[in-house]
Amino acid sequence: MKRQTEHAFYHDKLKLARLAAGKSYLDIGEMLGVTRQYAHKLEVNAVPSDSQIQLLAEHLLVTEGFFFTPRKRPLELEQCHFRSVRSSTQTLKRMIAAQVEIFEGIASHLEDEVAFPPISIPDIGNADISGIDSIERLAERFRRELDLGLGPVSNMTKLAEKVGALVINVAEADDRVDAFSLFNERPLIVRNTTKLNPCRLRFDIAHETGHLVLHQGMETGCRLTEEQANQFASALLMPRTSFSAEFPRMRGRYLNWPALKEMKLRWRVSFKALIYRASKLGLLTPDQAKSGFVYLSRHGYTKTEELDEQIPLEEPSMVQRAIDLLDYSTWKRVLESSGLTREAVTSRYLLAVPKPHLSLVRAGRMGY
Repeated sequence: MKRQTEHAFYHDKLKLARLAAGKSYLDIGEMLGVTRQYAHKLEVNAVPSDSQIQLLAEHLLVTEGFFFTPRKRPLELEQCHFRSVRSSTQTLKRMIAAQVEIFEGIASHLEDEVAFPPISIPDIGNADISGIDSIERLAERFRRELDLGLGPVSNMTKLAEKVGALVINVAEADDRVDAFSLFNERPLIVRNTTKLNPCRLRFDIAHETGHLVLHQGMETGCRLTEEQANQFASALLMPRTSFSAEFPRMRGRYLNWPALKEMKLRWRVSFKALIYRASKLGLLTPDQAKSGFVYLSRHGYTKTEELDEQIPLEEPSMVQRAIDLLDYSTWKRVLESSGLTREAVTSRYLLAVPKPHLSLVRAGRMGY
């Protein structure tokens, strides 16, 4: 690409692309054949040559023009609702946040072409969220406004999309990042693609929905906000009235595991979530709940459980459906506007993209 002399090189866009690609200054230096110190200067005041820009774009999965457009809405970690996981490092969080900021750009261009559902996440204002009962009521209000009734949520991912949230995959969101959400112009939830446990995935989406409802404009990640989001998720997935009526009585000193298996399949939540919810509602004593958790641990039910294979694994669909609605020329325009490459969309965000329907062939092959 010939240098765009009429446009400025935006150093912070290079930093954004580097973070999203999970690269260090040393990685950039080795790629360009320069020192780590010079690689750092490229994000401060040094301007790369045309050949360096070409290399940077190729390795960071962006177009060369990406570096010549300003950041529209810089995303700070304080705006993001990260699950508090000990192994979740600041470097990993910055990488995921950078990937999400870049994705917001392509989502914005998609929304110029396709009408996403209106955002219908309730604004709770200054509602009290300090107590369990107040969070219960907010979850019940959420259910009422969406006409969910008192039964199980059939698909938590589709419910999040129904209220206007974009639920996306990010390939690098592994077990060190359980889930992630933020609320800018449109709420967005990143799911963990390495989790094959359908119940944990559903609870994660409900947990992030809790953050979007309870914690707009608040910094999260502490034990209190995480517990509040867990309480909201439990109340949303297992409303207290119907859940309490259905939860099985103890069999002497033991939990009624056959009945709990039926509840798991019906409510599509884990055994751990069922016991946790029953304990919070006073249906189990602390000792009874503890014995249930011990039972699960002894049977190796920590990350996966019995009957998981009988519960469908939910997948986000709204963004993919929006892309599927576009013809190739429109998709190409959206992609170019975002500054991303096709490889970035498919490998980083795990999305399928349109392909051209026609290709040029030589005249001789047509028999002319």
